[in-house]
Amino acid sequence: MAQYLVQPGDYPMKIAKKFGITFDQFSAMNPGLCVGTQCKVLHVGQAVNVPGAGGGGHVMVQPAQPVQTVAQPMVATPPWMTIAGREVGVAEWNPGDNPRILQYLASVGLNGPDETSWCGAFVNWCLRAAGMPSANTGHAASWAGFGRAVRPTYGAITVLKPLAQGASGHVGFLHAIVGDQVWLLSGNSSNSVRISAYSQSKLIDTNPFRWPV
Repeated sequence: MAQYLVQPGDYPMKIAKKFGITFDQFSAMNPGLCVGTQCKVLHVGQAVNVPGAGGGGHVMVQPAQPVQTVAQPMVATPPWMTIAGREVGVAEWNPGDNPRILQYLASVGLNGPDETSWCGAFVNWCLRAAGMPSANTGHAASWAGFGRAVRPTYGAITVLKPLAQGASGHVGFLHAIVGDQVWLLSGNSSNSVRISAYSQSKLIDTNPFRWPV
């Protein structure tokens, strides 16, 4: 058996096909990862078990393309990233309102519904849950002046230009930089909390990476 480092865009079935095994075989090789067809979210750089060549050796399979994961300035993962990671998968309800998203919105004084633009509220909620200073705003563009500017750093609050006409932009936490893309852990990304890629050209022009202290 060997280990494979999860790449951007990977999911269990895709990895299984990459190594010529079935989904059930992949699931059996990674106990606790999947229950039936429901699997935990995979993160870039995460090691998963895959078939290995010869003698059952434990070999780290390197990525097909180099992955540049932003450096961490501290030994421990920023506490807000641990909190944000636990929220991955929270999504808007239809019909009705997801009470978790209403909690995000309430942290910036908004009452909902859960279709309200909530990426800024998600960032605010995570920071407050971690006991950190926050901007107390759901307006994505307002995070551009929050805290202090930093170099690209794992967990940095990252502000994007408006992704649609009339929008205020998008904001999330920096997870990785791969080529010309930034991967953000953010809320209200396709109506859910998820890790997704955006072109670096979408970053605001001045100091897009912010730190809360």
